[in-house]
Amino acid sequence: MKRILFVDDEVKVLEGLERMLRSQRKQWDMAFASSGVEALALLEARPFDLLVTDMRMPEMDGAALLEQVKRRFPGVIRMVLSGYCELEAAMRAVPVAHQYLAKPCDSGRLRDAIERACNLSSILTNEPVRRVVGAVGSLPSPPGTCGALLEALREANISVDQVAKIIERDVGITAKVLQLVNSAFFGRLREVTTVAAAVNHIGFDVLTQLALSAEIFRTFEPRRRIAGFSFEEFQKHSREAANIARLLPAPQKVASASVVAALLHDAGKLVLAVRLPEQFEHVLERSRKERRPLHAVEEELTGTSHAEIGAYLLALWGLPGVVVEAVSRHHHPVTTNPGEQGLDVLAITHIADALAHELTDGADAARDLWNLEYVAARGLADHVPVSRKLAGQLPNGSGA
Repeated sequence: MKRILFVDDEVKVLEGLERMLRSQRKQWDMAFASSGVEALALLEARPFDLLVTDMRMPEMDGAALLEQVKRRFPGVIRMVLSGYCELEAAMRAVPVAHQYLAKPCDSGRLRDAIERACNLSSILTNEPVRRVVGAVGSLPSPPGTCGALLEALREANISVDQVAKIIERDVGITAKVLQLVNSAFFGRLREVTTVAAAVNHIGFDVLTQLALSAEIFRTFEPRRRIAGFSFEEFQKHSREAANIARLLPAPQKVASASVVAALLHDAGKLVLAVRLPEQFEHVLERSRKERRPLHAVEEELTGTSHAEIGAYLLALWGLPGVVVEAVSRHHHPVTTNPGEQGLDVLAITHIADALAHELTDGADAARDLWNLEYVAARGLADHVPVSRKLAGQLPNGSGA
């Protein structure tokens, strides 16, 4: 049974939640706390999978509670359920909450959100690594990106598309913006899979406040140099994959999600670089010496790879399922519906990643990254040479 802890200072709210979720008693072991202090005591006494808290509470509010939970119990999924969404409060919650649900929230939506979050362990089965990822509040960004974004936002006639292009240069900021717009931090209306739509929904004023928050859009400050890993090369590869995804002929809805998935497909490497640098360095060195793909060495040593790590974080942050699946499976793509052919988000992400590696490392070095059986099964074999030619026409190191 999944163990869920609900926190709200209003007893009537807790009683309402208990009545509303009575049907889940056989699936969930639920506990209810009327303060942050009581919640922490319960967390000390026994393990929980997920915590749902209100924001506005006396003595210790929701953001302060989640900060403590993030630091002391990083494996617990952190969710806000609140009708209180002033900008200042939202800014404090952004770095410590995985997801944000707005009151009033009907039982079906709340139940679905909790179920989805609790089932994320199927993406990343390594529990110690899940605890590491759970403590991640933001992904690192190069120092220049935030400065460029703030400078652009100060311009009177800057367009949404121009701002979106700056954000798309950076994996960490793209992931965080999409987290915010796909939750109720700022009143989500629908699932959003493009950066331009996210910027349009959030608005320039809020985006400026986010960019000014060093805790949310943090610059990359590794504890030490990681041999074999270049942050600049990582960003370059991610942008090239996104640009290739943009070139492939697919319906608009598929294309927009594919660009985001291709940009974020290696986000797990950032988690490893910042949180598990020694382990990451060892895997990089072994991959180089043995001339084997990084993900293959990771899977051999730990049973998981940067693909699942990145997908788990993006799923925790509430990004759309098609993006999460493409990130998780881009090294091992499978067709869920036998006989289904053509370009979908996963196929585009797989092809874009392989072609981007070809641009940098050459076709021979990237050969093991292709799943040609999958490509053929989807009827895409003829797409590959055309896509390779289009990719070769991209400007070297161009931005997204």
